[in-house]
Amino acid sequence: MPRRDHGIPANERGATLTELLAVVAMLTLVIVALVPLLWTGQQTWNRVDRHTEVTQNARRALDKIVREVRAAGSFQVVGDSLIRLTMASGDGTGATPTVEYQLNAGTGNLEYRQSGEYFFRRRITVTAGTAVPAGYSVPVVFDHAALVAAGKSLASGNDVRVRYRAGTRWVELDRFRDIPTAWNSTTTRVWFRLQAPIAAGGSDGDYYLFYGDLSAGTPPSNGVHVFLDYEDGTSLAGWTRRDGCAGTHSASADGFVFTASSGSCHRQFSKNVPHSDADGHQTGVSARRSDTGVGYIVTLADETNATLRIRYWTVWSTTGGAIGSVSASVTPGTNYYGRFYLVGSALKVKYWAVGAAEPGWRLEVTHSTVASGAHYGQVDGYTSPQDHRHRNIIVRRRVSSEPATALAAEEAAPVPAAWQPLAGPFRAMSVQCFNAAGSAVACPAAPGPSAEAVRSVQVALTAMDPTGEVADIVVTSSAYRQAP
Repeated sequence: MPRRDHGIPANERGATLTELLAVVAMLTLVIVALVPLLWTGQQTWNRVDRHTEVTQNARRALDKIVREVRAAGSFQVVGDSLIRLTMASGDGTGATPTVEYQLNAGTGNLEYRQSGEYFFRRRITVTAGTAVPAGYSVPVVFDHAALVAAGKSLASGNDVRVRYRAGTRWVELDRFRDIPTAWNSTTTRVWFRLQAPIAAGGSDGDYYLFYGDLSAGTPPSNGVHVFLDYEDGTSLAGWTRRDGCAGTHSASADGFVFTASSGSCHRQFSKNVPHSDADGHQTGVSARRSDTGVGYIVTLADETNATLRIRYWTVWSTTGGAIGSVSASVTPGTNYYGRFYLVGSALKVKYWAVGAAEPGWRLEVTHSTVASGAHYGQVDGYTSPQDHRHRNIIVRRRVSSEPATALAAEEAAPVPAAWQPLAGPFRAMSVQCFNAAGSAVACPAAPGPSAEAVRSVQVALTAMDPTGEVADIVVTSSAYRQAP
């Protein structure tokens, strides 16, 4: 069959074929060149999507944390890896929900659990003989050694907590182990402060003793939040020197230190803490003193280490008159406990060596001259040996008929839940706390009141992309606390 060229000259036909081949080659080059551009664009969009995904994941986790920090009754920050929140509302049975967030260093996951972190609880009923006000300090005695032996409590007592139920709100209170008693004892005694007054003959059963969290951290146990005043000798702030005698006072980690080499003289430091009836630990104390020094003092080892004496003084830094004495002595180098009781016109005193059983009152007198006074104090050595320490001083209110505390039978409390992954992975979590003025303050290491009220908390999460496509992203948010 004859070939048809459709009227195209031979020389043009050749050129057209050549040009067509060239165009095809050029298009191929253009298409090939577009492939890396399209791939680069796809990578950019992937990074954008990944960045958004990582950010949203971190933001959702952060929003949950700050909402619960805002609503919690109290919270605790353990390093930068654990936040523990005690929620304000319970389940009505005595269980206070505890919400915890921890950053798992192994997986990078932010983990979460909600539980009442104690396995056991016992209700405390406080019954008043004489009416007692809110703020009154009361003790509860229990067999802590039996709980430790049964594997229900830590020998350190860190898991032993006292909580108060106010309607649906639960408050964890500072609790203070009585100094003459010990943890892991059959007669462990802990003190706490009443949150509401109790009328004479009335009772309040809204207090609970919780225990059983064998991983519990440091509990709230500030003596200042339990008693009218508590001093451990670490600071002389608020104390006034009341004598012109030789000798020096200083504060230390082992109590108030008094040092003197000579000079027979009553040395005194006093502190102004408004009170009327008070009970003080440690011997060599004064109480119910006026601004001019009128009041009562206890002197130990008077008359060459032979007499325990209660004195009534009319001014600071004079010997005054003895209103009661009894034969007694002390052994140098031995540690002692003591109590000075003043209720109305009744004055009582006792002391005993550390490690010995607490005795009854060794000296009792009545004296109605001084009904009140805002100062109490430490009275230091009059004659050799004069160097000594006041390691702990506790001042608390007293009524003539002390309230009684009774423990109900043990109940099972909610078992801690297992950790659940919430979000991740994260490289770091940090928490910062601020006071009402916006200044940075230390976050509380334990639930309960802190030195400065925390009014806002800022939480930061550093999110990381496990694929490595996106650099670390830091997201932050602040929770404004409903209550300090």
